[in-house]
Amino acid sequence: MSPQFSENPIPHLNPPPQGGRRDLARRLHFRWYAVLLGALIQGCVTLPEPGPPPREPIVSAVPDGNWELVTSTFIGAGRIPGVPRATLAFRSGTMSAFSGCNRASAAARLVDDWLEVGAIATTRRGCPEPLGSFDSRFFKLLGARPVFLVDGDTLTLVSGGDNARLRRAGATGGQQGR
Repeated sequence: MSPQFSENPIPHLNPPPQGGRRDLARRLHFRWYAVLLGALIQGCVTLPEPGPPPREPIVSAVPDGNWELVTSTFIGAGRIPGVPRATLAFRSGTMSAFSGCNRASAAARLVDDWLEVGAIATTRRGCPEPLGSFDSRFFKLLGARPVFLVDGDTLTLVSGGDNARLRRAGATGGQQGR
């Protein structure tokens, strides 16, 4: 038969008696320490200095013009042999593009130095390679909100690892190139 213990054999593990002045004093001391610790932590927190308010982006129309592709990261030359040169045209807030295979159009504007276009509507011709991959990357660059930089007669579009350099063209931009 095993002995049964009515009390904990280790006296210091017995729970403290509930109630009484001693228990109330402990709870009040604990609360006081918690309030004091909170005040100390709050006093150590520093808020950042308010900076200038964020400025509104500068939105402007894309300058009208016709451009033809000279070089890009997705094709070394601006022209695939036997294929018309890719072109880009801007007129009255609208962009027209020709990849050498498909055509595209969209609303366009400049937000700071970024080209922002609306939903791009494209024709969906099946383009043979390498024109097929050029076509998709060219239109992807136009829709990727690229940096838009005009320097004289050169337009550069840059987004991520892709870029395209175009030169100012005649009045046939957006149409099949020469």
